[in-house]
Amino acid sequence: MQDLDPETFEEEKYVEYFPRLQQAYKNAFNTFNEKYDSQLIHGIDQQVLNESEPHYEGDGEFTIELPEDPYDRLTAVVVDEEKFDAILSEYLDEIESELRRVFNIR
Repeated sequence: MQDLDPETFEEEKYVEYFPRLQQAYKNAFNTFNEKYDSQLIHGIDQQVLNESEPHYEGDGEFTIELPEDPYDRLTAVVVDEEKFDAILSEYLDEIESELRRVFNIR
């Protein structure tokens, strides 16, 4: 998408771009739900990523801002913090990759 810039993205992300955001998050979820324990992935999706904030930084780079203390937000799933951090980091990379794909940014 040639006309995407950080300011426009912030202004329009929940109006014009919301379906693409949903698609990127859904694609990443589906990939990780098949790759890792589904309870853990559902927990991360519903208790951490549900309050995340995607940002377009420009030059094809997206970032995902997480709520404070993401590990502490996870309930009803037992996982050590090191494993959680590793999976969450990989999951965020996948979301960012999917965002680039759905916004057609190379």
